[in-house]
Amino acid sequence: GVYYTRLRVGGIDFAILEDRKFKSGPQGKIPKMGPRPDHINDPAYDRKSVDLPELKLLGDRQLEFLDQWGQDWNGAEMKAVLSQTAFCGAVHLHGSPKNRLLADLDCNGWPQTGRNHALARIRRVWAPHLCGDQHLAVLVQHGIEGAQDGPYGFTSPAIVNTIYGRWWHPIDEKAGPNSVQNSPLPWTGQYEDGLGNPIRMIAYANPIDRSNERQRSDGYGLVRFRKSDRSIKFECWPRFVDITEESASQFAGWPVTITSQDNDGRTVLGYLPTLQFQNSKSPVVQVVHDQSGEILYTVRTNGKSFQPPVYQTGTHTVRVGRNRADQVTIERQTPSKKKDSRVVPVRL
Repeated sequence: GVYYTRLRVGGIDFAILEDRKFKSGPQGKIPKMGPRPDHINDPAYDRKSVDLPELKLLGDRQLEFLDQWGQDWNGAEMKAVLSQTAFCGAVHLHGSPKNRLLADLDCNGWPQTGRNHALARIRRVWAPHLCGDQHLAVLVQHGIEGAQDGPYGFTSPAIVNTIYGRWWHPIDEKAGPNSVQNSPLPWTGQYEDGLGNPIRMIAYANPIDRSNERQRSDGYGLVRFRKSDRSIKFECWPRFVDITEESASQFAGWPVTITSQDNDGRTVLGYLPTLQFQNSKSPVVQVVHDQSGEILYTVRTNGKSFQPPVYQTGTHTVRVGRNRADQVTIERQTPSKKKDSRVVPVRL
């Protein structure tokens, strides 16, 4: 059977997805271009040719669930998404350092359209995506329309990484554009995976020597949600480290701290007037672009005021409510390129 559900713990609302059984399989749907139906080694293949319109990643029911979950903030201050595997192919070497694979359809970077549908819904609530399964710890910021306009994705390391190691190792051994400043890792920055999905690599933990249990990058991830400032801290620890010791250190490149709003990486074009909440604190705000009808985001704010960022010209509709954005509607709001003194009082 298939499943999807939510779990609210301590004010954090987790959407728990089944991103394996809903997913289409490649066998019989696309030509075989590698040793397995889900492996592509042909450098001349057309990326768009494997992104067929009938293919599914999460399936219609899960996408509808995510839409409903994103509107309901009852008992939630922040949101996150959990699933089995990563929404990109952040791996170059599979099984051994000599086995380079161009594209892996087993990852959830494929099908690309389904991947983008999922990430757009995760971005809409400023949530990170947490998963495992890749035998390689990575932290990326996904791109949907652009290089890093989507949410962050944290793939935890395997707790025992003996069976199938993987490595992040660009063939030109060069950092990508917008690499992480002062990172101890050489290959960070903006890349495309083998399916053409844009990502920004933030951190990775390659195995050093898989014959040595202390150098094969076994470990586990911790994610700390701080509700007071809406920050999210990603930690990645080697298996044999005692984190209670003062000298304990994480894998190189970690920890990384972001804010929940960083999970929407779209370029801010301007700001709508500041919402001043007169008889409530931290309500839910939704912003809709009038011309396209697109819900830009639905999030719980933090405090007595909030100035909504927007990413397009034209008018916007703002909706506000205590646990759903369903109590106050403010229509035809126009953005200013700078944060200014315009204020709209909101009483719920």
